[in-house]
Amino acid sequence: MRILVVGLGLCLSVATAVNAQQLQDFTGTWKVDPEKVQEKATLLNNPPENAPDIPPPAPADHKYTLEQIRLYGQVLKISGGEAGSTAVYTIDPSGKEVSDPIPDSNPIVVRIATASWSDGKLVTKWKRERGGEEFMHGTDVHSLTPEGTLLVTREIESPEHRAQVRLELGKVH
Repeated sequence: MRILVVGLGLCLSVATAVNAQQLQDFTGTWKVDPEKVQEKATLLNNPPENAPDIPPPAPADHKYTLEQIRLYGQVLKISGGEAGSTAVYTIDPSGKEVSDPIPDSNPIVVRIATASWSDGKLVTKWKRERGGEEFMHGTDVHSLTPEGTLLVTREIESPEHRAQVRLELGKVH
């Protein structure tokens, strides 16, 4: 029994160390390559009458700011990305639910998310709520290429539209 307990403890320590290294690999300052951005939104037929307005399409000169990814213990904090946004998102790969207010929204919107590892990729399932009502949800997948490029793919759904976004980011430092 003692050997089993020690063995389980060792396995958990190794898994924690591997996850910590994987998280560390995502940290840094990243810049979106505007030439490789892919965004596609599709309006749904017959959306519900009370569906919130679809966000307007991104302008042709859509801007992204530098994205900061920092490691705090066993969670990542991500800020930047969308020009004009001051939101900071939390990613906790343990599967624990986290929520982050989006301060530049009126009324206040909250992003609620859970994340986990899948085949070396960090998969985050999220939803946005306003006044306790979900109005949008999606999935973000963060992965690193062998060359060190950060790939972010995002699927977004609301009662009125579906969107797919693919970003490639290069590490600045």
